[in-house]
Amino acid sequence: MKSVRIFSNTHRQLKKEFAKCGFKLIKAKNCRSLLDLGCGDGRDSIYFANKGLKVTAVDFSKSGIEKLKTRQNRIKNRINCILKDIRNINFPENSFVVIYAHLSLHYFDDKTTSKIFDNLYKVLKKGGLIFVKCKSTDDALFGKGKKVGENMYKKGHVQHFFTKEYMTEKLKFITNINRLLSKRLRRNRICRQAR
Repeated sequence: MKSVRIFSNTHRQLKKEFAKCGFKLIKAKNCRSLLDLGCGDGRDSIYFANKGLKVTAVDFSKSGIEKLKTRQNRIKNRINCILKDIRNINFPENSFVVIYAHLSLHYFDDKTTSKIFDNLYKVLKKGGLIFVKCKSTDDALFGKGKKVGENMYKKGHVQHFFTKEYMTEKLKFITNINRLLSKRLRRNRICRQAR
């Protein structure tokens, strides 16, 4: 069984608060491991590791992973850093209690996005949590650039803008939703608990 929470904040607060709001739920469920999908330079990975979680951080950017490896030397808990495209992760089933994707899932076409979400469900443990923050069709950047697909635009790089219905459909395997809505940038932010 899953639950729904909706949070509303300004963009500046949410930029810093997404991980913090997520951690409140993680702590309440007494979760111990987390997959940070598309971790970049590891800002959130380090935050979660400092909170005592066993973190696996994945990103396709060699410079991001190298920066995270350098930065993690200053923290007590080690982070498992993996240089890999999130489209190609291949963890065993039920590997993670928490999956966290902060602005990393809205760069792909629908077919690829569906495969990524199917894979996330596979590696998420029963009763686990998934946190997703993506660009939405309410975002100020929606419609800017060259249209390259349904709700997809290329301006420098491709961005796939999610509707509330699209995000809900991608997370159909989950029943509890915690949605964080930004009034200024209108990004979809969702936490769901696996059945």
